[in-house]
Amino acid sequence: MTRYYKRKHKNDENDLFKIIVSLFSLYAIYLFILWFGDRGNFWRWVFYGLIVLISIIAGIILCNKIKTKTKERRIEKITNNIKETGLEEYINNFISSYGIGRQEKKQKSWNYRDYSIAWYRINDLNKFLKEKNILFSNRDICLLLKEYIEKREYKKMIESSKANSYYFKDLNSGGTDFEKLLYRLYEKMGYVVQLTGKAGDQGGDLVIAKEGKRIIVQAKCYQDLVNNGAIQEAVAAKGIYNCDSATVVTTSDFTNGALELAKVNYVYLINGKKLRELLLHYLEEVWI
Repeated sequence: MTRYYKRKHKNDENDLFKIIVSLFSLYAIYLFILWFGDRGNFWRWVFYGLIVLISIIAGIILCNKIKTKTKERRIEKITNNIKETGLEEYINNFISSYGIGRQEKKQKSWNYRDYSIAWYRINDLNKFLKEKNILFSNRDICLLLKEYIEKREYKKMIESSKANSYYFKDLNSGGTDFEKLLYRLYEKMGYVVQLTGKAGDQGGDLVIAKEGKRIIVQAKCYQDLVNNGAIQEAVAAKGIYNCDSATVVTTSDFTNGALELAKVNYVYLINGKKLRELLLHYLEEVWI
């Protein structure tokens, strides 16, 4: 519905622009005829044309101001509704979970700044809000997400200027430093964390648990792209460590083959971009 509205709204604007251009083209032709046939009326119609042009410009400016004010009031009403129902943290978690990374890149998605959220996720969010007696259109949902993304990005900018900077390249090549970093991160996220912490760990570096669910985590402190092998190891480790699901975390990114294999096997992927977001949000550390 939202995409249809945007297309229709854009088409209406294009049609109006075409009409205005056509009228001014006819007006220019008429002035051209008057210049050679009736100089007296020519200057009169030039004056009339200037008045109409000024009126159109003033009308456009006024309409834009009204549109901006209306949008601001709508956004304020939407965000106040979310605050009053205590769902701000839920919206922020929704953006963190589904707006960062490449897991759903091939899905039809809503995009804003560096965030991309699959439309079916937005529909699910809308259904959840309706269950809480919050009746938003998908257009309202998009306005809400934009507002919270703007707040997140501003907060990130402020925190980045205050936080210390760390470098993934300074972590030891054996991977234990990276595993300890993830240990701190997942603890801060509310998980019970266990390091497997030994050579031949069967593709699992950490076991994390929350709300009765066990997850095997494979840590890949790489500069190169992570390939299919890491996904296969994580799937095997899930059974070995008796876990419900598997996650692969990397400081870089994943190959297309790894993304496809992870999707088929329900392995959750966290790439470098999303990892940096989580580290900044939970540990207040900037990692580069």
